Amino acid sequence: MTAFDALSVDFLTEFLVGLRLNLLSALMTLLLFLPVAFVLALGLRAGPRPLRLLLRGIRAVMHATPVFIAMFFLAGMLGDGTRLPPLLGHNLPLVILILGSAPFVLSYGINLFDAMLRKRAEGDHRAAWLILPGIGRATQVLISTSCLGAAIGVPEAMSVVMYTSEQIPDPANRMVFFAVCGVLFILAQRLFVLPIRISHGVVDRRLRRVAAAQT
Repeated sequence: MTAFDALSVDFLTEFLVGLRLNLLSALMTLLLFLPVAFVLALGLRAGPRPLRLLLRGIRAVMHATPVFIAMFFLAGMLGDGTRLPPLLGHNLPLVILILGSAPFVLSYGINLFDAMLRKRAEGDHRAAWLILPGIGRATQVLISTSCLGAAIGVPEAMSVVMYTSEQIPDPANRMVFFAVCGVLFILAQRLFVLPIRISHGVVDRRLRRVAAAQT
């Protein structure tokens, strides 16, 4: 089997199904945990000193938690998902990807919102809106780190790529196959983040016009 034989319609269909899991986990992780990060950032800035110290400690622990370790721990703890409610148990791969990425989103989100709140307090609204490209970068990281699920049997896009690559005996063809899949993954990642970049561009242009009108 050559690299181009492996890139069949069946492979592309399975790849897109797996990629859907990567993208969905990134989106849901952001929707679930960015609001929590915002609340924690508020506490970090305006809470009493004992609370601020506690939140700094929590942020440091989350920041130091590797995503793969979190996913591996969850996969072992949750087993086959029978101990979870039916809705979560039936979507166990998605649950593992979301919860495994939660520490990263919380620690990174706290830093983003803390910087945003500080810049708003200083009156630098353009700098405050840099939170949008920050969220875009976090999204790209989440999509990439969700590929770590391949190591624990999560059927996301990289799992499909790894399984198919094993059917290609020639190393050169396997490298070509990986290169093509890498391009496909990067394109999907960039397209998924594109609305965030466009939104930031629109907001930044408006703020520049407002600032120019006030001078």
